Amino acid sequence: MPANLPTSEGQDRAVAAIVLTAGSVWRLWLAHTTFFNTDEAWHYYLANQASVWLAYKASLTISHPPLLILILHFWKALGTSNLILRLPSVIAGTVFCWIFYRWLDEVAGKASAWAGLILVTFLGPMIATSAEVRQNPLLLIFAMGAAWLLERALARESVRDMLASSLCLCLAMLSHYSAFFIAGALGIYAIVRIIQRMPLWRVVMVWLAGETAGVAVAAFLYKTHLGQLDHLLSQPLLPQQYLYSSYFHQGTDHLVPFLYRGTFGVFRFIFGETQIGQLAAVLFVAGIILLFFRRESGANVPSRPLGVLLLLPFFLNWLAAAAGEYPYGRMRQCMFLAIFALAGVSTCLSWMARERPIPAAAMAFGVVLLCLAFGTPQDRDVLPLADQRHEHMDAAIQFIRSEVAPSDAIFTDQATSYQLRHYLCSQKPVDIEDLGDGLSRFHCEGFKVYFSGPDDGALTADALSKRWHDGDGRFDLNELGARVWVVQGGWASGLGETLRTLPIFSQVEVHSFGRYLEVFQLPRPRPIATRTVESILHGD
Repeated sequence: MPANLPTSEGQDRAVAAIVLTAGSVWRLWLAHTTFFNTDEAWHYYLANQASVWLAYKASLTISHPPLLILILHFWKALGTSNLILRLPSVIAGTVFCWIFYRWLDEVAGKASAWAGLILVTFLGPMIATSAEVRQNPLLLIFAMGAAWLLERALARESVRDMLASSLCLCLAMLSHYSAFFIAGALGIYAIVRIIQRMPLWRVVMVWLAGETAGVAVAAFLYKTHLGQLDHLLSQPLLPQQYLYSSYFHQGTDHLVPFLYRGTFGVFRFIFGETQIGQLAAVLFVAGIILLFFRRESGANVPSRPLGVLLLLPFFLNWLAAAAGEYPYGRMRQCMFLAIFALAGVSTCLSWMARERPIPAAAMAFGVVLLCLAFGTPQDRDVLPLADQRHEHMDAAIQFIRSEVAPSDAIFTDQATSYQLRHYLCSQKPVDIEDLGDGLSRFHCEGFKVYFSGPDDGALTADALSKRWHDGDGRFDLNELGARVWVVQGGWASGLGETLRTLPIFSQVEVHSFGRYLEVFQLPRPRPIATRTVESILHGD
């Protein structure tokens, strides 16, 4: 039996459709099985406004472009279940895999395309990012569409494809700011390809018009949003804050070791396994070297320009990281690099398989199996599946409804408050009151929920102790109500057990729902409070 896939284009696509169907079923299952993390609940809260204008204004409060929030605002009319709200991401993630396959077939050949299809369809992080309410699935599908349609436009000298490519690139920029790196890479790549091919002048003019439109979109986003976030994004991060280690700190870090660690971190995040991720980084480098120095692969695109395209987004991210303007490493903010990282790895696998599709696909499938078997799902921003199941959230909300009285108070951090707004409040909009002293409050379904500010981060035993004793001069938790319940969700775990090590909280009974959801009641309030806030609590 020859070691290649069916020669018929129709048969090839039929097999690819079967692969994609399996991947989409996996994504749908994951979207249904898991509860919303704090970021997803936050995105839905912003979209859940009375009008599209209010949803757009709400989208300006996060460090992402507005497209996802606007789509969610309209999409929620179809339903508010986990699966329905995640369906746009599932669709985008599945179609991305198909476009990636078609693009890689066009630029690197059939063996690379099949290896790439297996990787993007079945790698755990690629599935997870397609089953969440996030900007990344939109970014991936539109960025991939821009690259694929650009190749089609140059190969067929098609004005329509070039227009569609430009539109996709603009939509990618409206989805995630990392699309600026992709836009820069595609722009440089397109110039090289145009000089090589010298297509019809009208195709070049349409490309120039598309580049102008992209600049206009970037200027609009900077004027209306990104420029307004400068004062927030330029504030120095504290060592204990999330992403601190992912930013380059001049005078503290050394650039070359920082970029070295970050590059391996990117591949570790994309593959979801430490050793395989490190090996994949080596395969990527080997793939780039092959594209620059080996013979032509027989694909429609010369090897060297493709090598430039795959390397450019990394290089642009390196520049931004060196300037301290963008994080780099093992995080979702660098997920856009998956397009180019997996393409480079696939190119190397196809060379190892001697350009034979079946061996290339088999090696890619072996990589996926190793990642799934030995992966590290507890990596940053990725919770283990066993702790994400919606049954945990259902049980936690049921416990709160049955145990917390109307006269009681619920205290949590800002991140977990978004989950409570989503699940405890039955996806209904809530009004937030700023109480000062780093505390806010909302009411819903007969419950009073108080939460700390964004600067406080996740709840810690030390912070709770200070709040309880009024030790930091701020709002005293003793004054919230007859009983105070603490709810901890988000990305942190183990709060209750840590708190129990403090003598005053040693009798706290912690109710755990998986590792990342905890509910417990604080001790009874002291008879005499150190100060009063009756004016704040008036009306309770």
